[in-house]
Amino acid sequence: MVGIISPLHSQPAKPPVDSYAVGEQASAMKSIILAISLLAPAFTFGQKFQDVTAKGSPLSLKIDRIDSTDPDSYVIAHNNSGKGVLAIVASMNFKDATGQDFPLTTRQDYAFKIGALKPHEQRGVAPVNLDSGVKITEGVGAVLWVQFEDGTTWGDAGAGKQLLDSRPKRLAFLKRLVNLYYETGQDAFDAALNDPTLDRSERSVAMCLKGDAEYEKMPTIDLAKKRFADAV
Repeated sequence: MVGIISPLHSQPAKPPVDSYAVGEQASAMKSIILAISLLAPAFTFGQKFQDVTAKGSPLSLKIDRIDSTDPDSYVIAHNNSGKGVLAIVASMNFKDATGQDFPLTTRQDYAFKIGALKPHEQRGVAPVNLDSGVKITEGVGAVLWVQFEDGTTWGDAGAGKQLLDSRPKRLAFLKRLVNLYYETGQDAFDAALNDPTLDRSERSVAMCLKGDAEYEKMPTIDLAKKRFADAV
């Protein structure tokens, strides 16, 4: 995965979430348990959500827990198509009891991660962190764009442009990390991985490598080498 998460943040000890999510404002949201619903509200734990994805979409959205041991909730994408999905862009907007908006756009690229989302599988695409001071009461969400494993796409090409445009830079950063390790050693790799001047696309690679390596209980460099090998 490659992911940027804002307003959400990476939680390394949690199950990995395969994407980068970009929020339009830095306000935290309360978890919502989201039942899939096309143009009709579903009520779960007193909260209302509409999946307003266009008809014919290969994916649908919900919010749920990834496993029973994790109390947090995540935005989940379900692949309803017969093809593997390599990248996803989806947008959501939640409201609290006062009517304040909490927008979130999630962009997920599996080109550098665990592989495509297989037909009829589902995967977490963004964590929904809690803020005890915010009570979410309703929301809407939609899948905007999808790239399949075979390179074909569905949806609004403009929505997928940022993800596709950033892919070469993210691959170059992953390559640089691996080369630094071989040429200079672990300290240089660690310094580059934690460099505070990284731009958003590079930071997404670094965050996901660190979080997923901790979750998978393996050295970060080993995960970086594997993902680079899988991506080229």
